[in-house]
Parts: sequence; C-alpha cells; structure tokens
Amino acid sequence: MRNRTATVENEVDRKRRIRDHEDVLSGLLEQLMPVFSHSPDGVYLYLDENHKVCNKRMADMFGLTVEEWRKVPNFLEGFVAPQDRTLFASNYGEHVAALKNPASFRFHGVRKNGETFLAETEMIPVTWNGHPIAYHFVREIR
Repeated sequence: MRNRTATVENEVDRKRRIRDHEDVLSGLLEQLMPVFSHSPDGVYLYLDENHKVCNKRMADMFGLTVEEWRKVPNFLEGFVAPQDRTLFASNYGEHVAALKNPASFRFHGVRKNGETFLAETEMIPVTWNGHPIAYHFVREIR
C-alpha cells in the first residue's frame, strides 16, 4: 500500500511540474508575442524537450509547421547537424543553464527533408518564474 501511495504522489508531482512548465512557457510567450510576430528572424523559447515554442519563421526555416516543430522530441537530433551538436549543447550549458550571458554562434541546421543549412543564432538566457529559458533568434546564412 505504501508503494502505491508513493507512486500516486510521484505522479501528482510530475503532473504539477508539467503544468508549471506549461504556465511558465505560455506566460513568457504572451509577453514576447510582439517579438515573435514581428521579428524577421526565427525566434524560439526552450525550457526543456517537452516545453518549447517557436514563431512561424523558425518552423518554416526547418520545413515544419509550428506544431510539428514543437513536437520534435529531441532538439539537438531534430534540428542540429551531428558535427555541431556538441557546440550547441556546450553553449547552452555555459550560457543558458548557468544564466551567464548571451552567446552568438553559427551551426548547421537540419530541415525536415534532411537538407542541412548554415544558420546563426543568438542564444539569450532569461528566467521566468524561477526557470532558466533559452531565448533564441535564428537566421539562415546564405
């Protein structure tokens, strides 16, 4: 009986965290909607693999709809070419997770059809309700 109670409590905590993350992302998105709507760049917010959102320009860059982009289960594998995944992850760890400072860098993106392209991003660490979030501006380099 005790294990059953602990399992139920863990599930309640997990659902509360998911709801909290959804509230965090939607609250920040509401504040940044003018930027999402008017920026000439692709723009996205990343809280974790299950809580990310982008504008239409960002989704279009990767050959996806906004909803398809949001549902990609693994960000690095879905959007970043293998040779640049370590760079991307390192910058995230050093700048966003550490809430240190913005980073600008180039990487090779991967479209839905498998085609790669050179892109540049500004990775900006922000917090919202105590959660570190990656706020990105991305443009294709031609």
